[in-house]
Amino acid sequence: MDDQELAGRLSRVDALLDEVTDARGVEFVEALLDVYGEALSRVMTVASAAGEGLAERLAADGLVSHLLLLHGLHPLDARTRIEQALRVARKRLGGGSADVVSVEPDVVRLRLRPARGGCRSSAATLTAALEQAVRAAAPEIEAVEIEVEDPPAPPVVVPVESLRRITGRDRPGTPAS
Repeated sequence: MDDQELAGRLSRVDALLDEVTDARGVEFVEALLDVYGEALSRVMTVASAAGEGLAERLAADGLVSHLLLLHGLHPLDARTRIEQALRVARKRLGGGSADVVSVEPDVVRLRLRPARGGCRSSAATLTAALEQAVRAAAPEIEAVEIEVEDPPAPPVVVPVESLRRITGRDRPGTPAS
């Protein structure tokens, strides 16, 4: 099944879940998720015991990662997942940088340094992209706080001509000889 077909099926599942309104239907969905969660837990136990990074390779698949997060089974902690997401997101920062300041149970704090010459609106776009990346990597996080640092001021350029020594004849009001 390709990713586009999978996305269609996931949309259909979401639509069907929205239609579950009675207590019996909700109970059925919860029981089914519990069974699948237990099965996935057993798969991850075997994968972790197999070594060679098998659990991490399984978690690298987008769909598997989503299911592992849903069931609290992801082998990587939130900070590691967030740092990986930032490495990918840095490509879109156009020379800027983003770093993890702290990861707490409910909040992630980042520091964004936009590239020199960037405008404030691009900083807002970058902030939104970083927040989206963090939420995708660590959906259990409730808040993402991003401190945007002002880009460094451009260096002051002093023309070379102004550095040469001024002689008496170069001074204004001095007659030429």
